[in-house]
Amino acid sequence: MQYTSGLHRISGYAPLPWGLDMLLTDACNLRCTYCPITTDMETLRPSAVMNTEKALAFIESIASFKPMIRFFGGEPFLHPEWPRIFAAAVSRGLPITVVTNGTRLVGRAEELVRSGLLAVGLSVDPPSANDRFRGNGTFELCAQVVREIHEARERLGSKTPQIEIYSTVYEGTYASLTAWAEELRAWRIDTFRLQHQIWLRTAQRPVSEELIARATGDTTFFRSDVDTYCSDEMPNVDVTVLERELRALASTQYPYRLEFHPPLPVEEMIEFYRDPEFQRKTARPCTLISSYAFVDPRGRLYPCLTLDMGNVFERPFEEVWNGAKFRAFRRLLRKHERLPLCERCPA
Repeated sequence: MQYTSGLHRISGYAPLPWGLDMLLTDACNLRCTYCPITTDMETLRPSAVMNTEKALAFIESIASFKPMIRFFGGEPFLHPEWPRIFAAAVSRGLPITVVTNGTRLVGRAEELVRSGLLAVGLSVDPPSANDRFRGNGTFELCAQVVREIHEARERLGSKTPQIEIYSTVYEGTYASLTAWAEELRAWRIDTFRLQHQIWLRTAQRPVSEELIARATGDTTFFRSDVDTYCSDEMPNVDVTVLERELRALASTQYPYRLEFHPPLPVEEMIEFYRDPEFQRKTARPCTLISSYAFVDPRGRLYPCLTLDMGNVFERPFEEVWNGAKFRAFRRLLRKHERLPLCERCPA
């Protein structure tokens, strides 16, 4: 049943989502210094790998409403049976993409092309910073994977998978964004996505948690990434340089699609880095909670915040998606548009 009436929306119901992230594992073979997954692993929380049979059964259960599935992690290609899981989704007509650090894909380009993937998102930063923050040799591995995908696509006469580059904006990269964008012309990519980091003042977390507790009765974040985001220090970014870079990117034509996350005007992005009390002016209402969701390796369904809404390996998807807890969370977000810890969300 699709919930589209005004009364249902007010009650917190949502139509079935157009897209899902499936985190095949929360383990990663890299230790990027700025990544919350690295911090989470350092808490010694055991990493999980999604059970293959449960993944296949879940894909079968959601095939009727045809969501786009983005396979994620951790590093999704650490999952030993990713080909079976990809094949199950494609055989049921589900569009699939993946985001990866690329380090496990050398020599597997033909397999990727034949897998039915629509896009491969490679997480890689400008060469001036990539290996320093991600690990020696990782930049060249990604460049090699891109070359091999192009060669395999041409050899097999395929237009997919498209190649997307995901780069993070942080102190090591913000001053070289335009130079990186120029270098990527030669990579023949389809999308260049710039992802700004998330952080919030320490005081914003308890305020948000109190609102969540009142609405849902539960403020337990099952990953420690929210701890990582808490900081009372502004990033070490020269805002004048960043503004120059962002304006130059926005005014230049590239042979690929350029995306900014969050998709805010340059003026607002400068306040994002300048004002500790930053509040979004544009794109305030959160629509993600009614159109997209995330499934962790244990089957927990969650919105952008890692709040456990219920286990979709144990209960029907729609029962969790429109369950009492998720509906209460949506009502909360619709009332406030964004919680204090959501102001710098990339969505």
